[in-house]
Amino acid sequence: MDFDYLKSKWHVCFPACIPFDGMVLKTEYFSSAFPLSNAEGRLREFKLINGEFTRDLAVNECRTNYTDLATVYDQQDNIKLRTLLINVTGYPSGWIGAQIGSSSKKWSNGDEVTYKKDFNMVCGETCCAAMKSDGNWEALKCTETRHFMCYKQDVGQASYVLIPENKTWFEAQLYCREKHTDLVSISNEEENQQVWNEGKKSITFWIGLLQDKVEWSDGGQSTYRHYTERLGEGDYTIMNQDGRWSRRKDDNNQHILCYKSFIHVSLGKMSWEEALDYCNRYFFGLLRIESEDDQIETERELKRQNILEPVWVGLRQSRTFGSWIWSNGLSVGNWTNWKEGSPPEHQVCRHCGALEKVKGQYKWCDKDCRSEFRVLCEVK
Repeated sequence: MDFDYLKSKWHVCFPACIPFDGMVLKTEYFSSAFPLSNAEGRLREFKLINGEFTRDLAVNECRTNYTDLATVYDQQDNIKLRTLLINVTGYPSGWIGAQIGSSSKKWSNGDEVTYKKDFNMVCGETCCAAMKSDGNWEALKCTETRHFMCYKQDVGQASYVLIPENKTWFEAQLYCREKHTDLVSISNEEENQQVWNEGKKSITFWIGLLQDKVEWSDGGQSTYRHYTERLGEGDYTIMNQDGRWSRRKDDNNQHILCYKSFIHVSLGKMSWEEALDYCNRYFFGLLRIESEDDQIETERELKRQNILEPVWVGLRQSRTFGSWIWSNGLSVGNWTNWKEGSPPEHQVCRHCGALEKVKGQYKWCDKDCRSEFRVLCEVK
């Protein structure tokens, strides 16, 4: 579907290194198709479906009408879903996307585990990793208490903060997300050395590595967990009205908690101008990232779909003024996420904006508008 409409299009050729600011932006691209909206949570929302549904029916309902069963990334998500349940009469509970699958390792922030992939974690169904005073790792029950290492994602690189308080792994995760960015993740020997140097004052401290059997229906990379002490039986998960999770068998009847993503990732690759036409023709324009919340939601979607290469978004640079604007004509606001920390200087042939994965983070960068990448569109 991505390219059917392009087969009959004529294409404009641009001489090498001629400034590309002359893209024909049709007047309708600046129309009310781009309503101003609250940036917080505008790219994902939760939905409650009342009724009695088995797990299989719940998955089908969510995928048919929305995106999938709800993936819960943090405490804020859990509170929003619990609020939906509170508004239902009786004592309801509802299916969410967590399910029991194969045991696997995952970093708290969703990064892929590439360093020490063979690190042996044996301590029960759920294990968490801690760094010892010699820089080696050990696997512990996540309910044990230790000091812990957070990181703060600054421009270019992360800064590490050792917290000398004893908390369980999940308590430490919550603290790091509230005060900093997350529990620390480690992708190579150099980062391991940096974390060890920062944590030398502590005997043993949590890092962000978790091993358990929880997977998500949509393939999301969430490590947030909120199970009751009595897990229950079955391989699937419901949220109770108090916000706690329990396991159930698939034939149990429950309400459904779904989510809707407003981000579309194209299958095919195209130039920025073709991406602009594609997103306006079939969706609601190229993706705008207006806030940190928007950036977080976008990164979650890219990690969920395992997108590693650059992707186009609605950024472009004005040749006349040199400033960066969104494809609908709005100026880029105060919140940005440029790879180098500030907008790129005016360059020949690099007037279009993309997201590019840099050390596990998706940063804004400038690209030649004629390059062909997949594209992010907004869905409403």
